[in-house]
Order: sequence, then structure tokens, then C-alpha cells
Amino acid sequence: MYQKRISNVTLWYLLILHIRVSGYTGTPKLRKVTLEDIFVFTNHTGQLQDQTSFRTNTLFDDADDIQRQLDNEARDRIKFGRPKTIWVFHFPTHFPDRNSIDEEPPEDQIRCPRDLILRKKPREEVEYDEKAAMDLMTPPPMALYWDYTTQAKWTTAFPDCGGKSQSPVDLPVAGLIKARGARSLLFQNYDVEAQKMTLMNDGKRVMLFGEWKSEQRPLIYGGAAHSRRYLFHSLTLHMPAEHTVGGLQYPVETQAFYVSAEYRDLEHALEASPSDPQAFLAVANMYKYSNYSHKGLIEILKVSKSVRYRNVTIKKKPLSYFNPPFKEYVCYQGSMSTPPCTESVLWLVRGRALSVMREAVEEILMKTQSAPQQMSFRSIQPLNDRKVYYFK
Repeated sequence: MYQKRISNVTLWYLLILHIRVSGYTGTPKLRKVTLEDIFVFTNHTGQLQDQTSFRTNTLFDDADDIQRQLDNEARDRIKFGRPKTIWVFHFPTHFPDRNSIDEEPPEDQIRCPRDLILRKKPREEVEYDEKAAMDLMTPPPMALYWDYTTQAKWTTAFPDCGGKSQSPVDLPVAGLIKARGARSLLFQNYDVEAQKMTLMNDGKRVMLFGEWKSEQRPLIYGGAAHSRRYLFHSLTLHMPAEHTVGGLQYPVETQAFYVSAEYRDLEHALEASPSDPQAFLAVANMYKYSNYSHKGLIEILKVSKSVRYRNVTIKKKPLSYFNPPFKEYVCYQGSMSTPPCTESVLWLVRGRALSVMREAVEEILMKTQSAPQQMSFRSIQPLNDRKVYYFK
């Protein structure tokens, strides 16, 4: 009996010692635990579920969440430039079949992470559709009623032209933010010959359009574009260049314009642009005077001399003939340089200028000296607080 009491006293002593060592001095309180106190829980099968949903999580749910988070972070960094160095990680995006997206999808459609509707149509069954290709090339109707001589009045009909992220800009030669960890810019189908190529002069600018089968359309992704796919739309000639570098204006600039593959055409992308700051991508190629000319530019200059207010079919070439791939470039968040001046364009400016002979440029300029309305460039817009990133 005596030994039993000693044993009980010893146990109580050890318990008190343990409580003091652990730092607990209060009186323990009991409370009722409910499901609201638990952030995540498991069902009877042991699978993880959300707090707000009884549906089982899948890998697609997790991938979508990560994708949205990376999209927001990357776009914020490109637009606002908070860090001095950016590290880029991204998941690939899906893009629709151009020849089937205009039709009503059947019941056996599938759902992709970005809520795009794809049809289960074998790739080999896709045929070249000339009408659909021309629809992709058609400029928006509201962009037809303007000219370069009335730039000061653009904001009356096109309010976006007075925004704070307009293009073109004067690119600084110092203070660029070097991007680290980004993969190379990738050019797909750039060596595929077009089905048809058309040079158009609408009286304000010279534009080149190409038509390819839907699975062969040239596209860009990687680098500053992350893994978002951008499909080629058109190439525009500007003399002199619109963008300047450290105040220096080059004699010629060509701008290759691309539309995000998530949209079926240019007009669809314009409708979505208020909620998508990178619905478009543009590549600016500067040309400097040299003792030889880039062959693709010469092809455009030769035809443009005789083309006014009409379209001309030219010899079929791959896009690389007119807009060769590159590795070194700078990028910034900007806008279309013509009305409607939509501020949803990621601009990539080639790091090294291409070459053109002075005689070739002067021959074109002599034809327009007596017609000042033929100027084909927009004046420089303020850079404001936008950052310019350097990729190599």
C-alpha cells in the first residue's frame, strides 16, 4: 500500500515537471472541432479534396492553378518591371484548329486547361481553306478610317491611342533589365513555303500577307512569349522606322504582327484584349544602310513601287525569307502603332539591325516626296514607367 502511494506521487511529480518544462502554465480548455476548422480533408477513399468542393482534385486542376499563377506573375513582371532580374517558368498552352473553330462543336468535344474547345478531327483531314485564310488576314473594319497625317486627332475616334502604354517608343541604350532563366525564342514553320502571298497597299502602308494550311502557319513561342503560341498575321513596311534606339531613327522598319493562337482571328482577339494584356505579339526589324540589301526586303520594295490601292500576288516564299529568326532582342509592353491602338501587344525588337542599300530606299522615297500623305510611320510615344527587357 505504501509503495503504491509512492508510485502515484512519483507519476504526479513527473507530470508537473513535464508541464513546466514545456512552458505551459494555463488551464487546459476543450473546444469542439468542426469541418470548418480543417483546411483540407480526405474522403472515404483517402483522396485529397478541396475545402469548398466535394469533387476530387485532379492533376489538371493543379496544373491550371499553377498556370494561372505563373501567367499573372510573368505578365506583372513584364508590364511593371518590379524585379531587376526575372526568371521565367511556364507550361505550354493549347491552341485551336483554325479550320474547325468557326463551326459549332459536336457533342464529343473535349475540354482543355484554358477552356478552349477543340474538335476531335484527325490532322490529315484538314484541308486548305482559302476563305478562312483570308478572314484571318482581314483588318478590323474600324481601322479603315484614319491616316498618318491626322495622328493628333486619333484619340477622338480611338480613345486607346491616348493611353500610357502606346507604341512606338524610343528604346534606351542603357538601363535594360536582363532576363535570366528564359528559354530561347522558338520559330516554328518559318521555313514552310506559303500557299499564297499577297502584297497590299491601302494608301497608308504596304502590308504582306501569307496563306498556309492551318497546321503549317508560322508561329512564335518561348523566350519573352513564354510558352504562349502566337500565329503570324501580317508584315508591315515603315519608312523611316517607327521605333528609335537612343534617339537614332533607322531608314526602314518592318513589323511582323502575330495573334495569340487562343483566338480564332484578329477581331476575336481585339474583343478579348481588355482582359488579356498580351493578346498580340509584334516583331520589329530595323534596317541600317550597308553595301548590300536583305533579299526579303528588296522583294517587298520592288513590288511596292508599282502597287498602290490594290493587292498583288507575289512569288511564294517561307516567312523566314522576309522575317528571319533571331536570338538577341529587347521587349516591352506596348500597343498597336495604328488605330485602334490596342494596348495588348508584347513587342520584340531585334537586337541586331538587318542591311539595306541606300539607293534602294532613296528610289522609293523619291516617289513619295511630292505626296506627304504617303508617310507611313507614327511619331514616338512616351515610355512612361514601362521597363525594357533584354533577352540573349
